Amino acid sequence: MARPAYFLGWWLWLGLGAAGPLMACRYSVRDTGFVDLGTASYRLGFTAASQLPPATRRAYEETAAAILPDSNITFSSPAEERPGDSPILMLTDADGHSLTLATGSALRSEPREIVRLLESAVTSPLREQLYKESLRSYGVLLLFEGSDAAANERARSAALAAIQSVSRLIPAMPKPVDVPPQLIAVPRAAQAVEAVLLWGLGFDPAPATDPRLAIVYGRGRRLGAPLEGPLITQTVLRERLVLIGQDCECDLDRAWLRGPLAPGRWDRSLQETAAKALGFDPENPVVRAEVSRIVERGPQPGQRRKTAGTAHALGYSEDSIADLPTVTATEDEEIPAPGKPTVDPGIPPAAAPTDGPTRRLWWLLGLTLGSALLTGGWLVIRAQSHR
Repeated sequence: MARPAYFLGWWLWLGLGAAGPLMACRYSVRDTGFVDLGTASYRLGFTAASQLPPATRRAYEETAAAILPDSNITFSSPAEERPGDSPILMLTDADGHSLTLATGSALRSEPREIVRLLESAVTSPLREQLYKESLRSYGVLLLFEGSDAAANERARSAALAAIQSVSRLIPAMPKPVDVPPQLIAVPRAAQAVEAVLLWGLGFDPAPATDPRLAIVYGRGRRLGAPLEGPLITQTVLRERLVLIGQDCECDLDRAWLRGPLAPGRWDRSLQETAAKALGFDPENPVVRAEVSRIVERGPQPGQRRKTAGTAHALGYSEDSIADLPTVTATEDEEIPAPGKPTVDPGIPPAAAPTDGPTRRLWWLLGLTLGSALLTGGWLVIRAQSHR
């Protein structure tokens, strides 16, 4: 009697241990986008800083100390200077790529001009809108329109079709989100003031002929490489969007979780809003350590690394773009002002998040295994007590 009970207890322990990793993770890929992993900082500073008057350098340093906190930008000029260099204020990313913000006569010492220049590095109308949308929605597709109207319309149609396809699956994802992905179209006229964001997302800030698109989630984290022109397709966008809703403990290629954060200011107000929406504090040291471990760990032994090309295995199918509603402005509708980024209104709201069949199955499995574990443990103890 004792031996069968003993083995039963051990088998129950092993079964629960095998099922544990499948139910343990409480973070989705979207969740990880709100956690600062400390790997995507930017440096703002002067080249040839010694060529500036000491009073001007001091004014920039003092203003930066007041403006840059709560951002992922630090103020520090390189120590080495080349003879003959002129002072240039530039933004540099972790890979050494740089963007010139001001040079020559633009480097004025008036306090108001210094504030305006440094503020442009950490905030802009589109970045504020991006943070707002990413906090309430599944993710954001930023479409920077080009001069080719037909190409712009093709990119918009592809984005809308991908969004509609993914929206139907959100309720069954591990952590459903009430609001589906949002499309923000940025006309060429509005892109001049968004040079820092364009550069931070991997684009050339100069105007382009073809449309350009980046998928952003969390606190401004880019998903995958930026897309331009013919690369903006319904299939590619759909297969990338589905990754945002996946469990971060799955066999996903961790490279998708390491996209760069756009340069910007994520202040206490945004942080508190994120904590309420997510159900955990992304700034908590324990959370940051746990998510960092997940991101850096990589797939577990024996797992196949999931890439964006495996969307068909996740239940996706092709949809006809012709079936999507066409958004047109009528006399009774508000027409956005020229040059203003707009969130596309042609996207239907997602269904309210509910527990899908898969989630219910895991809950039942967990309860069953828990009950079996208690029973098995009781049998083991009872058997050992009768020896």
